[in-house]
Amino acid sequence: MGIIEPGTLIFSLLGFLIIYWIIWKVAYKPLSKMMEQRRTYIEDQITSAETSSAEAQKLIEEQRALLEQARSDVREMLDSARARADEQAQGIIAKAQEEANRLLEEGRQMIERERKEAAQEVLTQVADLTVQLTTKLLRNHVTEEAQAAIVKEAERELGELVC
Repeated sequence: MGIIEPGTLIFSLLGFLIIYWIIWKVAYKPLSKMMEQRRTYIEDQITSAETSSAEAQKLIEEQRALLEQARSDVREMLDSARARADEQAQGIIAKAQEEANRLLEEGRQMIERERKEAAQEVLTQVADLTVQLTTKLLRNHVTEEAQAAIVKEAERELGELVC
């Protein structure tokens, strides 16, 4: 049994070639075609994933830029609102200060006017009382010329008191 007979060898070789040819036609070509399709599909998926990743990264960058712009806009709006509020507060304070100064000045003027009126009234009453008292005292004792001199001197002294 050590030697293989040539007929068996040819028959085995022919059977092997036929089976190989059948497997080649039936299994290998479709399997190879299927493997090529799978490789193409995977490459397409990888390319698509890379494209999607690049687009997603681009969208992320755009969203970040928009978010930063929105933050900047909000900061500007807040700064502007604070500045307007400060300006309004300063305006209100200035108006209140002006009103207080005006009221204070009006009060001072009113006090000065009332003080002058009171002083004038006091002087008038003093003058009237002085004239009445002098008239009563001097009615019987003073001559007309002496009375005129006394009145002039009293008017002069009262004029000095007023000034």
